[in-house]
Amino acid sequence: MGKLKSALVLGGSGHIGNAITRALLNRGFRVTVCGRRPSPPANLAGLRIKYESGDVDTAGQIARWIKGHDLVVDAAAPYTVAVSPLAAIDRDRSSPVMKAERRTRSLIDAVSGSGARLIYIGSFVTIARPRTQAQQLEAQTIRLAHSYFEVKELIENELMTASRRGLKALIIDPTYCLGPWDLHDRQICTVPLLASGEVPGSIPQMLNVVDVRDVAALALAVLESERYGEPLLAAGHNIGARELYGMICDLAGVPRPRFLTATRPTIVGAYLMEMALGLVGRRTPLPAGGMMMAAHFDQELPDNALPDFGITPRPLEDTILDALEWYRQIGYC
Repeated sequence: MGKLKSALVLGGSGHIGNAITRALLNRGFRVTVCGRRPSPPANLAGLRIKYESGDVDTAGQIARWIKGHDLVVDAAAPYTVAVSPLAAIDRDRSSPVMKAERRTRSLIDAVSGSGARLIYIGSFVTIARPRTQAQQLEAQTIRLAHSYFEVKELIENELMTASRRGLKALIIDPTYCLGPWDLHDRQICTVPLLASGEVPGSIPQMLNVVDVRDVAALALAVLESERYGEPLLAAGHNIGARELYGMICDLAGVPRPRFLTATRPTIVGAYLMEMALGLVGRRTPLPAGGMMMAAHFDQELPDNALPDFGITPRPLEDTILDALEWYRQIGYC
């Protein structure tokens, strides 16, 4: 990594961003973490970082944060968790797609102007390719139904275009991440929900699970190699959702989920329930977005980049045990 020694991490309190923050500290970087919270959250406690509080959407804020740093990590790219069926045609300034476009262009301008390098953490859904016409139709329907997918695609396309014009941007697209240091809303954290016996069933869906620490290791290895502008897949272990849920429950010492439901009808049902509850101002206990993402594992994915950089995925059991320990530490289970 040459003389790179000062890093700014956007989203350092997020799951992957926190793992990258820790990896950078272990490499001797001076790290500044930026976030909306007025003070550092639990997963940053005790780390030798500088914490800056602010709103990334404030005009000029990204450029002010970047000043004096030679590496920027964007692990906080915007996306919406809730379903938004009109997002694909909603083009006013408040839509998730337009917000993401403005933020991405501000980030590109700020990084380019500073001469820094950029590590962007995206999602495997942008590089999954339908194998059949049925999968293509399903992917198009999901993209229209949930703005997450269009937002992720837009950001990555903007970064690849900027990279061809000289931006030194690295793009890492992880699969389904597990491991310690997660502070997402407990409602969408599968491990503590399973460990607390709150998940009654599963779906017969093939997944790929990667440890956040392996994603961080790949990000720094790619930075060392300077492979700019090429989306790289960070993948770990192929495993069925039912088998993964059973493994988590066994390690947590609780009964396995009893019910198995078909994937596509479950997605449709969860989506309709989320829409109905949203109309009356209530949150769903079963977000459809995660299952929509999981459906992309049926599509064709590029080769896993971890072996190319000499990284062996951690044993899945170790990842789950470390995740359980973390969630217990913060009171999630």
